[in-house]
Amino acid sequence: MNRIETLFQSGRRDLLSIYFCAGTPRPDATADTIRALERHGVDLIEIGIPFSDPMADGPVIQRAATDALRHGMTLRRLFDDLADIRRDVRLPLILMGYLNPILRFGFEAFCARCAEVGIDGVIIPDLPFADYITDYRPLAQRYGLDMIMLITPETSEERIRAIDAATDGFLY
Repeated sequence: MNRIETLFQSGRRDLLSIYFCAGTPRPDATADTIRALERHGVDLIEIGIPFSDPMADGPVIQRAATDALRHGMTLRRLFDDLADIRRDVRLPLILMGYLNPILRFGFEAFCARCAEVGIDGVIIPDLPFADYITDYRPLAQRYGLDMIMLITPETSEERIRAIDAATDGFLY
């Protein structure tokens, strides 16, 4: 059982999940931010991968991504910063980011690095569901990563059922 599954099966109903953009407020602050959030009672952390065109995000996250990129945050640096995070951090960690920078890194290389540093799950908002099923889910599963899919209030019941059946971890 992975950390996400353990958390949701704990029976607690008052879970706190926090999102922050990697590299904010400083490029070297990501690991310290994670440790501080865990010390202060956060149950699950979503770490945003900064991207130059965060089309589905609001102005605050767009500004955070722009600042992080301007100060040198990259996906490679994020993985380097998280290299020893599992020495002392026990809560589930999820990376959330757009498909383009992940593909530039290489999807299998991305999954391998996630597994190496102890990432539990991945949310890729612009990953088409059909592509996820055929191309991405098998690789993520090979590396023990939960692929967390998204639904909206407009998502049909039929599609929710299909996404739910194919999602690992939880629906977002």
